[in-house]
Amino acid sequence: MPEASPSNEGISLLTNPEKWLHDHHWEAEQVTIAVAGALGEQNLGAAVATGTRRIREITIRHVGTNPTVVTLLIVGGATRLTIEVPAGTTRQWTSQDGREFTAGQVSAVQSSDVTGGSTFVSASGVEA
Repeated sequence: MPEASPSNEGISLLTNPEKWLHDHHWEAEQVTIAVAGALGEQNLGAAVATGTRRIREITIRHVGTNPTVVTLLIVGGATRLTIEVPAGTTRQWTSQDGREFTAGQVSAVQSSDVTGGSTFVSASGVEA
């Protein structure tokens, strides 16, 4: 099967979805939110260059002594997702459709409280 091009990318997605997901995989470096007792925010990489990015998986390891709420958002814009995380736990969120970010938007995560320890967040998805 030929490689996907703009004219046959949709066909490739329908006929070989695993290859399409592999070819368009996006992953952010793990970020650390470590502002004790205060709201902390970290970008999940650079802005979307063209097309869209769909964040489909988020892993949160919260070692703080208080619960926190982690928010996935557009920098300077709308909230895309909120996840409650008890103190000293790891949470994983997944979605087949994910949360969409479009060209020029920067995705970020924010933690409501990291008292007694940091919050570590990693994210992955697809970008096309």
